Amino acid sequence: MTGRPRTAQELIHWLEAGGGARWVLLASLLSCSLVVSVVVSWRQFHGAASESTLVQADIGRSLAYGRGFSTKVIYPQAEAYLAGRGVRFDAAVAYPDVYQAPLYPLAIAAAIDAARLLPGPIRPDLFGPAPAPPYGFAADYLLLALNVGLFWATVLLGFLLGRALFGVPAGWLSAAAIFVSLPLWQQVVAVNGSALMMALSMAAFLAWWHAEMSGSPRGSAAAFAVLGALCGALFLTEYSAGVLVLVAGGACALERRPGRALRIGLVAAGFAVVALPWVIREVAVTGLPTGLALQNVALKAGDTTAEPSTCRATLSAALPQLDLTKLANKVLTSVQGALRSGIWSDGAMWFAALFATGCLYVFRSPQVNRLRWILAVSVAALALAQAAFNSGESERQALVWMAPLIIVFGAGFFHVLLASNPSLSSWPRLCAAVLVALQAGPLVHDALEPHWLHFQYPPYFPQLLQGMRSQLARADPDSRYGLMADIPAGLAWYGNTRVWAQPATLRDFYAVQVEQPTGELLLTPRTLDRPFFTDLSAKSAASGFLTASMPKFGDWGEVYGGLLTGNFPSQFPLPVSRKVTEDLVVLINGSLIGPR
Repeated sequence: MTGRPRTAQELIHWLEAGGGARWVLLASLLSCSLVVSVVVSWRQFHGAASESTLVQADIGRSLAYGRGFSTKVIYPQAEAYLAGRGVRFDAAVAYPDVYQAPLYPLAIAAAIDAARLLPGPIRPDLFGPAPAPPYGFAADYLLLALNVGLFWATVLLGFLLGRALFGVPAGWLSAAAIFVSLPLWQQVVAVNGSALMMALSMAAFLAWWHAEMSGSPRGSAAAFAVLGALCGALFLTEYSAGVLVLVAGGACALERRPGRALRIGLVAAGFAVVALPWVIREVAVTGLPTGLALQNVALKAGDTTAEPSTCRATLSAALPQLDLTKLANKVLTSVQGALRSGIWSDGAMWFAALFATGCLYVFRSPQVNRLRWILAVSVAALALAQAAFNSGESERQALVWMAPLIIVFGAGFFHVLLASNPSLSSWPRLCAAVLVALQAGPLVHDALEPHWLHFQYPPYFPQLLQGMRSQLARADPDSRYGLMADIPAGLAWYGNTRVWAQPATLRDFYAVQVEQPTGELLLTPRTLDRPFFTDLSAKSAASGFLTASMPKFGDWGEVYGGLLTGNFPSQFPLPVSRKVTEDLVVLINGSLIGPR
């Protein structure tokens, strides 16, 4: 039947055997996928889990409201560094961010702008009062919707790449396997931007495939330029991911066909067009091509002598010195973790084994073989770059956001195995369904055990953080005093207010008071973990006096001890404590509440 159906009988035939059957199947798949996405997101979402994610969200809000790449989070290190370059702290002026790559905040800003353009009856109040638990902050749900949308884009790109490389069945298997992967969903509901990197890396390899399949240098020009631009976008999402442009340039240099220099130039030009404006901005503000994120090479999360949060909380313009021994140890530790478990559990699951085994097989298409080895080199290069150039704080792991690509190639080799087995080749859909079911097992198990709170408690409690802002506004209508916290990004995001990060030492704390007196200081389990308070209590009972000698607390020990005894140092300006829980305390400036 051609054309549109004109009678009921023609419509039924069109739906059952004509082109309508395909649309019905597609609509059913989309409906089921939407239901699964809503169920998994609702059950597993528990807000942003890290300060890094929340500070990027805060920058995105600043962009959406026309304040540029600025932040409400003031780190003592940034204040000292920028002061040395003539940028003094001013409570009335937006403060430039010098730590974060810009693309994920830009995506958040676009999502906020889109939500603000909705008609009045359905426009959400993103930054209004937080609802009662277990429900979360409205803007957090917007971050979730953004990341789920980016994940859907990754699934679609996985289908397109799998179909282009290995045929339609491999495309459907790739899309299904990506969609039901538990580690990938865990990154999505953590709203940390990994979904953006998945989509960008998938798009980069799709462009790479089009470039490989082009028969002439001129025909592939646009594809190579797009590849370079996507490498630049990955760099602007996470700086260490920029190493992919070196892999692309090296692959172009090793390819034995005319136009080698043109291909390299197009990749470099595409990368420069996207990345260079931001590098120029960072050099203008900080004098460094990636801002103070450059110091992450010398830092390692969990190392007390090179802890990133301690470095940012130190009121000093001096950047940490690079220790080659520590750098080598950091890289080796990361590589060991990747080889032992990461490559097998970070999203690809069964398909990682198929991909590794498939490296022993030669596909009929030389372009597919070449792209497979490019992927293998890319995964190794990105994992090494992240181990060396990142501090280890980031939740975004290269093996996770490259896992969808590993799944695509694993799905392609799976169909090769089916075709080579006479028994299994008779049941290709059943075999594919079994493989997808194995991949989906952990996701089903995890979804059946819901984590009901839609915010990351502890240490984040949106109602408390908004209450601190409101309380300070009432006590200090002239806005002379500021807020401080050991989770400054959380307080800035949920409280929609400027926050100082708690300095690493009391000496730095008193120096910050010159810039802006502290009205309230929030201490959370990040600092007040119970085992250390038990140690302080034991020390107090043994000696009758709390000292500042605790290595965990540094010279803040006497202040933390005052939470147990009520006796703070005489010069400490925040002698009034309000205990929310045993390890969630607000210290208040005595001048704001009058005589006790």
